[in-house]
Amino acid sequence: MKLSLCLLVFVLVGSLNISFASGGEHHEEKGVHAGHHAKDTPDVVVKGQLIGMTCFIKHNSKGEKHKDCFKDCAEKGLPIGILTADHKIYQISGEGHADLKETNKKFVKFAEEQVIAKGKVFSSNGTNMMVVEGIKKAN
Repeated sequence: MKLSLCLLVFVLVGSLNISFASGGEHHEEKGVHAGHHAKDTPDVVVKGQLIGMTCFIKHNSKGEKHKDCFKDCAEKGLPIGILTADHKIYQISGEGHADLKETNKKFVKFAEEQVIAKGKVFSSNGTNMMVVEGIKKAN
């Protein structure tokens, strides 16, 4: 009886592990992850200060004195973002799985400046990410 009960528990626990293991799979569609398509997402305009996110979040570093550090971090591929007046941060992302070193290159000239950016915004769990289609210095 004990052997049968142990075997039953073993089988049940084993089936739970299998069902948990299969829960988070990626579904791919023609070589692109499903959910990465932005064609149905409307363009959004975001205004704020372009910041180096690592230094801002860890040390609250931003502004004119932080420009050189911003440039160094952006060129290394560390995340950059836009800090809005209402204290929201929009991390800048490349299209799909683009390398941040490559993505950041077009934003370095706006280091720590007030900018207006237009693009696709994605939000999840309190985090905002933006694929920027256009950016300019704010007046």
